[in-house]
Amino acid sequence: MKNTFDDIDAVPQEEWSPERIVRISWFIGAVIAGGIALGVFAATVKLYYIGACIGAALLVVLVAWQFEAALLIYVLIAFIPWGETPGLAVGGSGVSKGLFVSELMLSFLLMIWCGKYLLKQLPKPRIRSGFYKPILFYISYSIINVIHSYIFWDIHVRRSHQYLAANVVDLGFRFLSIGALVMIATSISDAKWLRRITLFALIPGIYNAIGNLLGDLPLSAPWWPLLTFLPASYFLAVSLDQDKLVPVRMAAIIAAGGLLFTVLIKNTAWVSGWAGLLAALAVVILARSRKLFFASIFAMVIIVMISWPFISKDIIKKSRDEGDFDRFTLLAGSLRYAITFPLGIGLGNYRTYNSFYYGEKWHTTSYTSAHGTYSQHLAEMGIPGTILFLAVLIGGFSWLLRHYRKMTRGSSKTFLLAAMAQLTGIAFASIIGDYIIPSYHNGGIVTFSATVYSWITWGLAIAHVRISENTIVNEGKQY
Repeated sequence: MKNTFDDIDAVPQEEWSPERIVRISWFIGAVIAGGIALGVFAATVKLYYIGACIGAALLVVLVAWQFEAALLIYVLIAFIPWGETPGLAVGGSGVSKGLFVSELMLSFLLMIWCGKYLLKQLPKPRIRSGFYKPILFYISYSIINVIHSYIFWDIHVRRSHQYLAANVVDLGFRFLSIGALVMIATSISDAKWLRRITLFALIPGIYNAIGNLLGDLPLSAPWWPLLTFLPASYFLAVSLDQDKLVPVRMAAIIAAGGLLFTVLIKNTAWVSGWAGLLAALAVVILARSRKLFFASIFAMVIIVMISWPFISKDIIKKSRDEGDFDRFTLLAGSLRYAITFPLGIGLGNYRTYNSFYYGEKWHTTSYTSAHGTYSQHLAEMGIPGTILFLAVLIGGFSWLLRHYRKMTRGSSKTFLLAAMAQLTGIAFASIIGDYIIPSYHNGGIVTFSATVYSWITWGLAIAHVRISENTIVNEGKQY
């Protein structure tokens, strides 16, 4: 019998030529050098950067497999303020602050997205949106605003109090927020991934509400009630959908009521939270049934009248004692800034300017930020910047409303209604809080973990319109 190993000699073997020896030597040398470099890196740098490199490597593998999977994970975990880097930015407080995963991972994903855009690897066809043009003008003015603040500095304010880190971070918040919207809007390839990411966008609000109802969570979002606007609006929209089965509608109304109850009970004194949520729910009710809307308004008036002693003591008085009413003084001060500096004092410069004007000039509040989205814009970006920012909100809402009216019944139409409600709620709440774009001097590096979800929501709404239109076109129907 023939020995099977006899065939080995028949297999041609590569000779140990000088060229082959050189190639193998280079390979072995590269492996050794890589091992030495990795060892030196691990021994000399902080443990954080080692973990960050491992995390980045895993993220690269995930992106290489499926970019939407990376988006899904980001949407799920961005609300957690974790993974802070060693101090990077030092502002007027003198305290060094690091960035969190919500900023770092988003920055990494945006770099990947830019590469996909340049290589024309994004899903097609893309659509125009009412958000895009106002956003382009807004971000352009933001850059000009920072440059302008350096060139035309108020001589009364000490330049030594100006910190470039604050300018860069506040401008960075705008790029990251807008980038999140555009990336989500243009990167989702099909209805399957759209459904998955939409589902995961609802989870942070539900998770934080349940966790805060049962007790303090180790992993909780800053300003967590803001995250409930979207799921509560979505559940209420489902409960008012006549096409849904009764058990589904009942479960949805219980879920929406549970979220509202949790926000009211756990954050009674935080007016902007539950007021914004009520505004969001009001939009859903108005869109579904005008009769129910006016009945709800009437019922709300009755409830307020009955509960006035409680409201007066536990909400109004408590808010006044905690200094929440100062936000209206801050808004008045911001109007004065806008009149005095029509083009704005510059992003990130509120603390610097207010250190002079509140005490020596105007005798207003001494806060380091305006504590309100519109107040901050009026002071730092002036009248043009505020108008352009409002154009983003109004233009986006109008575009969503127009497509909502045209869209056939289904889950995408329901999500569009929830997105419009969320936009209304966050816009209303932002009168007394910087909840859409945070401010560096009001803990913005941490609170970005919550504010980014508004931009994610609006990007998802655009994706719903885009994929719905493409589906109808592919099926040969008229949209």
